[in-house]
Amino acid sequence: MMTVDDALSGLKKMADPRRADQMAAYHKVSRRYLGVANPDTDTLVRSWRQTLDFDTRLTLARDLWATDIFEARVAAAKLLTQARIKPS
Repeated sequence: MMTVDDALSGLKKMADPRRADQMAAYHKVSRRYLGVANPDTDTLVRSWRQTLDFDTRLTLARDLWATDIFEARVAAAKLLTQARIKPS
């Protein structure tokens, strides 16, 4: 089972501090930025979606969102992207 720490570790491996500074200046929101390019986040999350069941993805998305890290929040949203989600 993937934990939020595992997911953050994957994102942090792609971190670019210079890009993070640029992103913080651009977004003007006081939160942590890692400087991970969106296509890189997308590639990482696609691999997670292929290996995790929906309930695990939902829990991971909640935990990533709670970190208030920009790329973690993007990843959280992407974790829930799929062609069809059964009605709850």
